[in-house]
Amino acid sequence: MGTSGNQLVNETKLIKDIMDIASKVVSRYISRSAIPEREKEDVIMAVVEKFLLKKEKILEAFEGKAALSTYYTAVINRMCCEIIRKENKHWYSLPEDENPLTFNQIHTSHIDTEKKIVIKNEVKRFQNAMLFFNEERAKVYLFMKFFFDIPVQDEDIEHYSKGLPIDLKSLFLTQQCLSKGETFENLAKLVNTVENKDIKADAVRMWLNKQIDILLQRLNGTETSFHTRESLAILIEIENNDN
Repeated sequence: MGTSGNQLVNETKLIKDIMDIASKVVSRYISRSAIPEREKEDVIMAVVEKFLLKKEKILEAFEGKAALSTYYTAVINRMCCEIIRKENKHWYSLPEDENPLTFNQIHTSHIDTEKKIVIKNEVKRFQNAMLFFNEERAKVYLFMKFFFDIPVQDEDIEHYSKGLPIDLKSLFLTQQCLSKGETFENLAKLVNTVENKDIKADAVRMWLNKQIDILLQRLNGTETSFHTRESLAILIEIENNDN
């Protein structure tokens, strides 16, 4: 088989691999109610198209520190988050067609309205639970966003660094597709810079895991909810999108 034939085979395999990974990632978000079931195929195709358009840059950024499939999954997960932030309000808006609403449409609309109320209440509970961290609130919030791969805003860094004239952004420029180990290495550098300490990544990992566990205990203490780390990440995503 010639060079062009090999390239075609490789391209076909890449597309198949990306579609398989995208399907799994999107299905996971559907199970969390972050993406409506009806949008599954559209989101998968949007992710695949986005990936292929940025294929060269994505492959160039691969450093071989993790399996290629793990790297692809991280990239696609980030793309899904971007689509969710962009389309969330549109997905859950009322139908815009001029035809009379069917019973199913009315029922679905009612369910979506109830879902919005529940989500809004859970976000409020999350915000209230975060207040108990007192002076460490900004630190916990920033580190969770980094840990859950949620875009970090300038004010997130400023609230934690308290206006220190230090260039911290360089730590966040490579936020996308980091392994957990690399994430905690960066967070350790951040703590050492802002708090003038000398701690290791493992200490940061244990500290953050403890804070997340405490937060989940506060959220689940009333027995009206059963939040996990996955649902906590979604709450932070929603709050981040609303601000």
